[in-house]
Amino acid sequence: MTSLDRFDLKLLHALQRDARLTLGALSEAVSLSPSQCSRRLARLEREGVIQGYSLRLDPPALGLAVTAFIFVSMDKSRMHHPHEAVAALLARDEVTECHTVTGNHDFLFKVVVESLGALSTFLAEAVSPLDGLHDVATQVAMDTLKSGGPLKTG
Repeated sequence: MTSLDRFDLKLLHALQRDARLTLGALSEAVSLSPSQCSRRLARLEREGVIQGYSLRLDPPALGLAVTAFIFVSMDKSRMHHPHEAVAALLARDEVTECHTVTGNHDFLFKVVVESLGALSTFLAEAVSPLDGLHDVATQVAMDTLKSGGPLKTG
């Protein structure tokens, strides 16, 4: 595990709120020189603490009106290699997140699609054909109150 000091945590906190901060603005926000910020960022990237920078989009603005959570259970023999068991789903653009979970199911998928009809098609064409599929349960989000929030850094 990477050792993080208070300046690292301040850098991460500031970048999570605005990843487009210039090096000058970031150095002001965390009270370090631009060169110190640059070195710390390079180290955090190299050590995998910062995994990348991304763009958040508004799904409805792109015509993606339905967010669903799909719980999938597989035959236990398929769970020796969980990534392989659901590789076909992981490759789909509709799938924005996938987690192995505890409880009655093995996987939780977050799926974002255009409509309930598109969700139905996705379930029929992408989920149902999974080899070793045991059970599927789907919940549709009525509204999203928070998404992609920052991680606690201190």
